[in-house]
Amino acid sequence: MLTMAETEVFQVRWSEKILEEAERNVKRKRPDAAAISRRFQHIRRSFPEAMVTGYEALESAMANDPKDRHVLAAAVVGRADVIVTFNLGDFPSGACEPYDIDVQHPDEFLYNQWDLDEELMADAMERRLGDYESPPLSLEQLLQNLERDTPSFCEVVRSSGLG
Repeated sequence: MLTMAETEVFQVRWSEKILEEAERNVKRKRPDAAAISRRFQHIRRSFPEAMVTGYEALESAMANDPKDRHVLAAAVVGRADVIVTFNLGDFPSGACEPYDIDVQHPDEFLYNQWDLDEELMADAMERRLGDYESPPLSLEQLLQNLERDTPSFCEVVRSSGLG
């Protein structure tokens, strides 16, 4: 998704608290904590415009899951149109609709982005493949890596004839 954001298919927004939580969760699943920390520092440097601040006062007014109120508050302050998350249940429509914010699973989000601008998304996929030099990765290998979490997106990419 970040490679696609670099091509300006869409813009990302997050807070430091969101990045810290994401980093912690990734580290729980993978043993290479130092590499993960470097990756998140790279993300911070690569997308300085994505950082949302000044949302904390809104947190208590958010009606979604208490542990994710900071996410919705940051989305409101950052003027996000969509929250992309695997935790759809933490963001009920009644909590997000007053702010005109949609909540989408990553698969739905990527599929919709492909539908909006296939050419730009295809370019982003090609750029992502270029990141894998040693060893190189084929489009099919990349899609197999993404398949579990984004099956509809992978299907639409395959059917496009890309690669």
